[in-house]
Amino acid sequence: MGMGVGRAKIDNRWRITIPAPARGDFKPGDEVIVEEIGGKIIISKANREILKLFKETKLYIKDEKLIKANAEKAKHQLGAVKK
Repeated sequence: MGMGVGRAKIDNRWRITIPAPARGDFKPGDEVIVEEIGGKIIISKANREILKLFKETKLYIKDEKLIKANAEKAKHQLGAVKK
């Protein structure tokens, strides 16, 4: 298990400042993907083309009506599957 490269606090608006040694090639204004995996928060730089494709992908909710929803809204909230 890694020791990390710095410490940060969450402010009262739920923001954190990424310590300088951990910033890599991130720049202000970059879009990021935030995932919670096994109690850890993973922040990755978002690929704009992949995000566009993800938003345009239609998913079908496991529901009697098979409601169409875009991937961004349905994936985590509704347990949708790609068809």
